[in-house]
Amino acid sequence: MADVKKEWYLLYCKGKEELRALTNLENQGIDSFFPTMKIEKKVRNKLTCQNVVIFPNYLFVEIDKRTANFNSIRSTRGVIDFVKCGANYTKVPTALVAELKAKQLCRDKAVNAVIAYDEGEAVIIQDGPFKGIEAIYQCKDGLERSVLLINLIHNVTTLCIANTEIKSKSKCKQS
Repeated sequence: MADVKKEWYLLYCKGKEELRALTNLENQGIDSFFPTMKIEKKVRNKLTCQNVVIFPNYLFVEIDKRTANFNSIRSTRGVIDFVKCGANYTKVPTALVAELKAKQLCRDKAVNAVIAYDEGEAVIIQDGPFKGIEAIYQCKDGLERSVLLINLIHNVTTLCIANTEIKSKSKCKQS
């Protein structure tokens, strides 16, 4: 079997149609990717969590230049064209796409790992310089951090810490 040399290219998509293009490309068997992140937005006075595209209108595709049908990719629903530099299609370094995918996976894990704590609930810090210290949960500080009250040398102090570094005290006893 011949050595398959796939490379990543950059596509320009129609406005807010990255997901449509990704779905249609994957139906054609083409590996596609666009990085997203979850952010909190206030919608009608309610805090909601929404997925936001980091590079709006752009999509990464991994194809073999020798066997890929560039016209088919270009005419996929949601896609406008390849990003070009002069007459050449813009290649994206594989290491960059791998890093973007890894960071996306970490962000998704961190958001999914968030446990809803109640105000006043006792928690234990699991990692970092305050590991092992008991604290009182106060409130969220964005998607990835929480505000805790800790007692250091008989002085109550507030501390902002990553959600992944705390665990409910009652859940620690069960483990």
